[in-house]
Amino acid sequence: MKNLLTLLACLWAGALTAGVINYQADDETVFPNPERGFTDQLGGEVALTDSKNHVVKPEEEWYWDTEDQNYEDRKSQSLVMLMYYLKNYKTKDLSDKILQGFDEDMQILRNHGFKCVLRFAYDWSSKTDASLQWVQRHAGQLKPYLAKNADVIYVMEAGFVGQWGEWYYSSNFGNETQQLNANRRAVIDTLLGVCPQDRFLLVRYPLIKTQYLGDEKALTGEEAHSGSVRSRIGHHNDAFLADWGNDGTYGRDGDGEDDDPVLRQYIAMETKYVPNGGETNVEDDSRAAAVYADAEKEMAAYHWSFCGSQYSEKITDRWRKEGIYKTLDRRLGYRFQLLQATLPEKAAAGETMEIRISLCNTGFAPMYNYRPVNLVLQSDEQTYTFPLNADPRRWVSEVKSIVIHENLKLPDTIAAGEYRMYLHLPDAYPSLAKDPRYAVRLANKDVWNAATGMNDLRASVVVSSPLTAIDNRPVPVKARKTIRDGQLIIVRGDRRYNAQGMLVE
Repeated sequence: MKNLLTLLACLWAGALTAGVINYQADDETVFPNPERGFTDQLGGEVALTDSKNHVVKPEEEWYWDTEDQNYEDRKSQSLVMLMYYLKNYKTKDLSDKILQGFDEDMQILRNHGFKCVLRFAYDWSSKTDASLQWVQRHAGQLKPYLAKNADVIYVMEAGFVGQWGEWYYSSNFGNETQQLNANRRAVIDTLLGVCPQDRFLLVRYPLIKTQYLGDEKALTGEEAHSGSVRSRIGHHNDAFLADWGNDGTYGRDGDGEDDDPVLRQYIAMETKYVPNGGETNVEDDSRAAAVYADAEKEMAAYHWSFCGSQYSEKITDRWRKEGIYKTLDRRLGYRFQLLQATLPEKAAAGETMEIRISLCNTGFAPMYNYRPVNLVLQSDEQTYTFPLNADPRRWVSEVKSIVIHENLKLPDTIAAGEYRMYLHLPDAYPSLAKDPRYAVRLANKDVWNAATGMNDLRASVVVSSPLTAIDNRPVPVKARKTIRDGQLIIVRGDRRYNAQGMLVE
């Protein structure tokens, strides 16, 4: 009898018993995750026309063909690089067909579960770009289309200026320089106005940002993700591992032949909070042999989240041959991994339950775009979602253990029963939130559910209903207990209830 009463007391008390779960790391599997990884450029160096008004559709849809001989190499990808060359529109408006083609390309990305690194440029074969006035005009035309398709834009590179849109060789904005001038400043002003507010604008050289802001103060954690101009401008490096400071990426003198350690440190600090990526352009065999193995160290130092998988093949082929490619493929961007969780085994409707989840980031970078983190309780019949206060944009690789510790209140109306527990990181946009291809997979064994896009925490919680008084008002389970005449009595204020929830004298 005494044991029975003790058991009843525990059940009705609603005291949360917790279980500790340790998770097995998966440090080998290469898998796709949103907004990170290797990229292929689709469309090539082709000038758009009213009749050839797409970068993706239809010629480039082979990219997703699982029967293609090279598909195995790119099945872990979730990003593509899209370059829109506006060579035929340097002195006239973009046509409705060009804008429609962009819209249709973005829909193709949605159809395949992809996002893009986006750039617009005027020419790849010469320094002849458009005037400032036409850049501003075209950017204004694109603005509503960028806003409409922000869900599948990972980042937007500044582009528009110079050969390949790389802000160097330019006929209208000062030739062969990284230095900012009045026209280049006006382009940044314009692009910050048309780039969706929740997406980063990436610039080609650190000097573009430092000169635009007028200082070399790296973005801090306090200002990060605030919506300020400083927090919205990120970086891209299209001369990764090249000689002379990555072809002037880290240079100050404009001739592409210096390497400033102050600017390197600036980028190392900045990219904890703003994206960085690009491609290598090494085309010399001896240089490639000397630097190909430096990629992992450099990407970690400068928090790379994306990188071209092809150009330049002198480097990328070596990565594949030497086995480094898969390591980079795993670590580009974020790679979140569960370590341990302390989760309740029992809980009660209307009460709080305490959760504690620790994880780490073994990738090169954090997440940069906002994304919710949810705890999901799921039974055979019901699903309940609890938004957490965690922010994966703060989950940097420098922190060895990232802890989510919260007390979650269960609704009074939650159905009694046993619930599996999941961690779910869906896309922030409603258009993608229910698509499991846009959810984050954790790097652990036996947790990922590809059908739902949720990560199984390998735990269940049994939820009991609250006691209900005779007048149908809920009685909190967290109440004083006593035994009277061998019976369990729940005391709430000046009322007493038996184990069946009935009022007693």
